[in-house]
Amino acid sequence: MYNYNFLNDQWYRNMNYNSYRNTSMPSLFTPVEGYNNGNLFADLYSQYKNYQPVTLTARNDKERILLELSRMAFAAHELNLYLDLHPEDTTMLTLFNDYRQKTNDLTKQYEEKYGPLSISSDALTQAPFMWEQNAWPWEVQRNV
Repeated sequence: MYNYNFLNDQWYRNMNYNSYRNTSMPSLFTPVEGYNNGNLFADLYSQYKNYQPVTLTARNDKERILLELSRMAFAAHELNLYLDLHPEDTTMLTLFNDYRQKTNDLTKQYEEKYGPLSISSDALTQAPFMWEQNAWPWEVQRNV
């Protein structure tokens, strides 16, 4: 089972984004920074007044995987949009595929532990039908 803890690892800090960079490639935030800012491209980010983005934190393993999955999926989607306009940029394609693979791995990890995330999930091939086993998001009691 793939169980890589992205949030408590040095992966983001050790990732050398400049190794992906060439002279025509835009400057990128890390997936965490990009997710928090709502923009992976540092050159395009424009902070509103004194606004400081909030860094989200997970309270348990389920939330940790979902948060990391959201970050990786966001980064992959942002690069996908870039590649629509710059399909010849093999450096960005390599980074896109890295984020895409991490998204797939985290999806698999989540679904093995907590059930399906979408109707196309392989976790739905089992009986009883997985949608019925767990509480829906609006049924989960939160301790506030």
